[in-house]
Amino acid sequence: MIKMIESIIRYFDVKRFLNLKRKTQIGIVSGTVAILIAIFLLIHHSKTKIHDLPAIIESGRLTVLTDSSSTGFSVKGDSVSGFQYEIIKAFADSLGLELVISEQNDLKSGIEDLKNGDYDVIASFIPVTTQWKDEIAFSTPIQTSRQVLVQRLKRDSLKQNIISKHFQLANDTIYIPENSPFKMRLQHLSNEIADSILLIEMRRMSSEQMVHLVAVGKIKYTICDEQFARKLKVKYPNLDVSMPIGFAQQEAWVVNPNSKELLDKLNDFLADFIGSSAYWKIYRKYYN
Repeated sequence: MIKMIESIIRYFDVKRFLNLKRKTQIGIVSGTVAILIAIFLLIHHSKTKIHDLPAIIESGRLTVLTDSSSTGFSVKGDSVSGFQYEIIKAFADSLGLELVISEQNDLKSGIEDLKNGDYDVIASFIPVTTQWKDEIAFSTPIQTSRQVLVQRLKRDSLKQNIISKHFQLANDTIYIPENSPFKMRLQHLSNEIADSILLIEMRRMSSEQMVHLVAVGKIKYTICDEQFARKLKVKYPNLDVSMPIGFAQQEAWVVNPNSKELLDKLNDFLADFIGSSAYWKIYRKYYN
């Protein structure tokens, strides 16, 4: 392609071009533009090629994006762990595929990468909503949960001094990871209480890291999945996670909507795996 572009550039002898009739000039320019557009579309198509199951099996690799947390993907020394990592690893093993994991906490960027074919699956707890229905395909739900407000209890504070009603968040600030899947719910909550809630998005931060910042007093509030928040409260007993921000939602993984065979295979696996003894062994490891 590069050689083709170079040959087009060499073709343009400016003096010779100016000596041509205007009709011929227009024809040359139009033809050149058409060729360049075709080259661009070909390059773009090659970059956005989506791998469905047959191509994935042929490559021998399953590329997965997840978040950096103990429920997503975590590396400590030579040890690799994570609730969702262990489940997606079981899926890759069932297909005889090498699992290639990448971490990213920015869901919006992750979805763009998925659409471009950089990843086959996003294995993170993504609420099943209509927000991305035209861009991604949801798997069988992994779990049902809701979001809760994470706030810090001071040693000398009384229980009634914490936020316990949604309207108490009016004109207050909540910190969330950049492009968090919880962002839409908080925007809806702001409309529901008919008052503003300032959202500050922090780059390259996971929900787990945000909870830590609340626990040590660096930020005031954040939002977290309820099951995960209750687990983190054991680690940070000075936190309160009792106030739900919304109703219970199904949470699932996502694939590109063009990867239909991959989605069918993943759903078949999850239907058999979730609720099995192997699943509950992993669940108790991370949530009990």
